[in-house]
Amino acid sequence: MSKPNFGGLDWLKFVAALLVVANHTSPLLSYSAAADFLLSNLLTRIAVPVFFMTTGFLMFRKLTGDPLTDQQVLRGYLLRTWKLYATAILLYVPLNLYAGYFFDSFTAYSMIKDIVFDGTFYHLWYLPALIAGLCITVFMYRTMSMKAMLAATGFLYVVGLLGDSYYGIVRDAEGIVRVYEGMFTVFDYSRNGLFYAPIFLAIGAWAAKQRPPERTPFANAALFAGSLGMMVAEGTLLHTAGIPRHDSMYVFALPATYFLFQWALQWKVRSNAAFREWRVWIYILHPLAIVLVRGAAKALQLERLFISNSLLHYAAVCAVSIGMSSVTVWLLAIRRNRPAPVSPIIME
Repeated sequence: MSKPNFGGLDWLKFVAALLVVANHTSPLLSYSAAADFLLSNLLTRIAVPVFFMTTGFLMFRKLTGDPLTDQQVLRGYLLRTWKLYATAILLYVPLNLYAGYFFDSFTAYSMIKDIVFDGTFYHLWYLPALIAGLCITVFMYRTMSMKAMLAATGFLYVVGLLGDSYYGIVRDAEGIVRVYEGMFTVFDYSRNGLFYAPIFLAIGAWAAKQRPPERTPFANAALFAGSLGMMVAEGTLLHTAGIPRHDSMYVFALPATYFLFQWALQWKVRSNAAFREWRVWIYILHPLAIVLVRGAAKALQLERLFISNSLLHYAAVCAVSIGMSSVTVWLLAIRRNRPAPVSPIIME
């Protein structure tokens, strides 16, 4: 049998990495605050779910049911991810020092909390969330049926929703608020590996173990567009009502991500190992690219073009991020004296 072609997922995750950059740079802000809110605060919220869902799909395709083999697959994946996370933590120590991270209310407890849940830099929360979410999802997969796993991870997602975009609903319920306040002493946001990651990983696992639905690409694209529109309406209504505590988690992000994922599986495109590695480093390195672009713009007195103009700023950050990523992948390939490896975050 020929090896399945998941080039569509590779391209989807590349676009998702650029959406993460958009979330952190507000590309349309200098043109329209409303349009930028739509892009940066709503549409970009499917980017990380794409990462989780595709990881769950590709990871659980490798699990055969043999305890020893499955344990080796999971252990190897988690070890590679921890190594990447440790590298990223060290990489951002200089920026943490510059930002006063080690001086402003810094304690051993705050450092442990950041390493385990929040990330030591604002985008690094994804890596511990992936590690924790995978451990939870694999445990459920081994101990319960697929439907029960989806229900359990769905319940965790609801708990997370009430601490995130739907927090205003429980704000006046004193007993529930005390529970959430207690949780927020352990982590800053409920969009983490306990409440956010498991449902998307579980849906990816479910998709890996099921026959692909018999829908045309147009049907999946239409279902994605409809779900995305509902997510935009959901987010707009919640923000208008002042309900969110944070704005990472939405109900309609679930169907929107799923139908986009199914649509991407049908794309007839190809990629390679180096391309797959790029998107990992785009995610890791883009905050450094933001600093470099701003610094270079100030040094060259081009602030009007590359700082004040939000769209050009975004384009420059994307270009620098892609350039830094390609160089990083090339250097790693030379160091290992072999072709660029499979991504440690998003398999195959």
